[in-house]
Amino acid sequence: MKKLTLLALSAVFGLSSAAGFAADATPASAPAAKVAPAAKKAEKKAPAKIHHAKKAEKVTASAQKAQAAKADASAPAKKAEKKKVGVKKHASAPAAQKAQAAKADASAPKAKKAHKHAAKKHEASAQKAQAAKAEASAPAAKKADKQHGKKHVAKKEASAAQKAQAAKADASAPKAKKAHKHAAKKHEASAQKAQAAKADASAPAAKKAHKQHGKKHVAKKEASAAQKAQADKADASAPKSKKAHKHAAKKHEASAQKAQAAKAEASAPAAKKAHKHHGKKHVAKKEASAAQKAQAAKADASAPKAKKAHKHAAKKHEASAQKAQTAKADASAPVAKKTHKHHGKKQHKAAASAAK
Repeated sequence: MKKLTLLALSAVFGLSSAAGFAADATPASAPAAKVAPAAKKAEKKAPAKIHHAKKAEKVTASAQKAQAAKADASAPAKKAEKKKVGVKKHASAPAAQKAQAAKADASAPKAKKAHKHAAKKHEASAQKAQAAKAEASAPAAKKADKQHGKKHVAKKEASAAQKAQAAKADASAPKAKKAHKHAAKKHEASAQKAQAAKADASAPAAKKAHKQHGKKHVAKKEASAAQKAQADKADASAPKSKKAHKHAAKKHEASAQKAQAAKAEASAPAAKKAHKHHGKKHVAKKEASAAQKAQAAKADASAPKAKKAHKHAAKKHEASAQKAQTAKADASAPVAKKTHKHHGKKQHKAAASAAK
């Protein structure tokens, strides 16, 4: 209540003060509004009436001086009047506030009643609107409720079915485990039998393959011996072939130089340009050959290590092959002795023919 009354009083006081200020400001602004059009007209006519304007300025200056003299003469009387008016206003302000407060207190119950009546009307209209909406949407709500009920029933039935299936699975789990173990054992037994049958069936073929592998190993040894003999021959005939190659190269260079000289004499101007281009290519070739020589030097430096590693690996392979062969020979001694004698004769003949 107190807040409402204070707000009402402040609003009334603000309106009254604004009205008083507007009433005070209107007399002063009226002459200014009247003077503004005249001043505009005078400014428009100024280029034609400069002399009259100067006279008017002098007249206005004298009038202002007279007004200032009058104001100085009447200043003490105005001050006294202002003091009296200020005292009267100061005394009348609390009385006006009290009157406004009394009016606000008198009109507060009516405002409350009006506010309550409006609130009740608003609530009643809102309730009527809600009731109308509910009546309009009742069939759709019933249908939605029915559909929701059907969905809920379907969910319950599905959960019941899932629970029944889970119970069946739990009841049949031991039997399923036993059946699975039994099937796994049968599968393993059948797989083992099949492997044993395959081993028995492939035993003769394995023996044949083993024999063929031994023959291939012997053939590889013979081929390596022949390659060594050819390498020895190549090393023995290398100086002669080098000399012949150098002689042929010298002849080819001499003939090429002669042909180039003839071409150079025939086409000297074009040859200079081509020679420059050829020189660039020759420099590039020299650089490439130098790089190749460096790589070859690196390869030659790393060759002994590679040869040693290759020899070591070959020795290991031969030792393992010999061990396997000795084991096989011990297993099949009677037959192996005959084949070994026959193979030794063949190898001796091949080595003799290669040496020839």
